[in-house]
Amino acid sequence: MNEAKGLSRVISLGALCAALVTVATMIHVPVPGFRVYFNFGEGVIYTVALLLGGRYGGAAGAIGASLADVILGYPLWAPLTAIIKGCEGYVVGTLGKKSRPLAILAGAAIMVAGYTTAAGILYGWKAAPVELVTDLIQTGAGAAFALAFVPVIERKFHSLHGSRTT
Repeated sequence: MNEAKGLSRVISLGALCAALVTVATMIHVPVPGFRVYFNFGEGVIYTVALLLGGRYGGAAGAIGASLADVILGYPLWAPLTAIIKGCEGYVVGTLGKKSRPLAILAGAAIMVAGYTTAAGILYGWKAAPVELVTDLIQTGAGAAFALAFVPVIERKFHSLHGSRTT
């Protein structure tokens, strides 16, 4: 029973993280003339990955962001998002144990390269610079959010539970 309870907690936490990414991604600003948008999910993916590691970061990024794509009317992007955001979250969570800024930089590179390439292939290479700029702003804002809030969350958790999350 104890193993089942532990598995239930892991699944519940993963689902909660994916839901947070979905909601943050749905807070978005469409880019006129293109089927791309700026959103706030990046900061949540980075935060989840840095606090809980690569498995949670990858799952939350893949499931949460691709679900938002479907809900927002961008189903063509959902499979690409699952791969790109899943890899991004996994890399940030895995590398974050050594250096948070470098981990986020590596994750951002995956995200920017993945989406810029995908936009170029799907919409023509004239769309790629628009996607590139949008992604750079989005990853920068997400990095600032995560690097500011992860230490705050860790301190609060530590004060409540007497242990660190990382």
